[in-house]
Amino acid sequence: MKTIIIESLISSQKTAILEDNKLSELFIEDNKKNKIVSNIYRGIVKKVLPGIEACFVDVGFEKLAYLQLKEVNSIKSGQEILVQINKEEIGTKGAKLNLEISLPGRYLVYIPSNDRVTISNKISNKKERFRLKKIAENINKEGLGFIIRTEAVGCSEEELETDIKDLQEKYEEILKEYKLGMGPKLLYKSLDFATKYIKDNVNEDVDKIIVNNKEKYEEIKDTLKEIKKEYVEKLKLEDNKDIFDLYKVDSQIEKLLNKKVWLKSGGYLIIEKTEALTVIDVNTGKFTGSIKLEETVYKTNIEAAKEIAKQLKLRDIGGIIIIDFIDMNKESYKKELVKKLEEELEKDKRKSEVLGMTRLGLVEVARRREKDSLDKYYLNECFECESSGYTKSINYVIDNIEKEVIRIKEHTSYNSITISLNMKMYNEINEKFMDIIKKISEKYGITIGLKVNNEINYEKINIIYNI
Repeated sequence: MKTIIIESLISSQKTAILEDNKLSELFIEDNKKNKIVSNIYRGIVKKVLPGIEACFVDVGFEKLAYLQLKEVNSIKSGQEILVQINKEEIGTKGAKLNLEISLPGRYLVYIPSNDRVTISNKISNKKERFRLKKIAENINKEGLGFIIRTEAVGCSEEELETDIKDLQEKYEEILKEYKLGMGPKLLYKSLDFATKYIKDNVNEDVDKIIVNNKEKYEEIKDTLKEIKKEYVEKLKLEDNKDIFDLYKVDSQIEKLLNKKVWLKSGGYLIIEKTEALTVIDVNTGKFTGSIKLEETVYKTNIEAAKEIAKQLKLRDIGGIIIIDFIDMNKESYKKELVKKLEEELEKDKRKSEVLGMTRLGLVEVARRREKDSLDKYYLNECFECESSGYTKSINYVIDNIEKEVIRIKEHTSYNSITISLNMKMYNEINEKFMDIIKKISEKYGITIGLKVNNEINYEKINIIYNI
């Protein structure tokens, strides 16, 4: 059975998926970054550029947003338009916009400006595709445009019809808001990842959904009611508690931040990341066994292939991955190993491609990159030594400060503390993140002061209780 744990902190929101109490997926939303992709706005065209078939639009951001156009003559400066964010701001470049609005439901994506019905390519079963196409023809009397999502597999005609009606009503509300008032305006805010994950994935296999924030609890409660009222019974509130510690998620994350991953057989993996690619080295380690060396190596490699697929998913490693398996002589063993790796990677929703094995036992894997890997949030390159090691990031430290404050609030009567930090960490927090420290202080009713202590490491914190 699955357990979904959503940890809401000031600085971040994390969604952990546990299967039989073991972490199978982890998703991190950095609250320090303003999430705007898929939001819908009323924008004002500020500048039309016929030469590059584009225009700049004011949607209320500091920078003008960019809209590519097929027919630039159809839009004029000063005109109000309905737009959706396609890509967030990067550096000096403004956000990218789209005129074709899309609204995701549980089973469908509704595209009001379109009249085509398409089915996700991920639905490969021909009978299921035919069944869904027939249902779509029966219920789509108005000739609406939508995409049938992979989540629609096995759903009923009634469920699809309800989804369409809900999405139509949502779009009508957006149009009403669009007509009210003047100037740039946010008309629709997309769901955060945690709520969207619940909406798309909750089913009978999910045993519990645990949250530590009252507002998030109410939001997910409403979402569950829309799907199936009985699902609300799965939801549990552990208000303002360190639920990642309580349900042993943090200890599993710590293991994911290590380069070395032990295999049950006694072998191990070494996972090294560079800017260009990720290298995974497979070693026999303590594996001795009583069988022949070639079979020992083969067995270790097979176990490693399973673990590598799991680690790529858990750590969210994308791009080019080079795997240095232990060298084997038998061609049959090599083919079976590549086949096993492909089978394990197929269990992952993220698309991967295995490009075969070289004579040296090297296997190249390409895994689609959709967002930063886990270590990007938790780790920094170590600046205190000349090795290629890592130290915990400021994200880790700030989350850790809040977790310590949670424990102080729950288990003591102190209402004022001082946190001593390494000079570099102190300066970084003092210059960029004091607003977050202030929010943590206000949330738990504990006054937080900071001081320098160069005797402790960059990533460590010491708590001093003020009487």
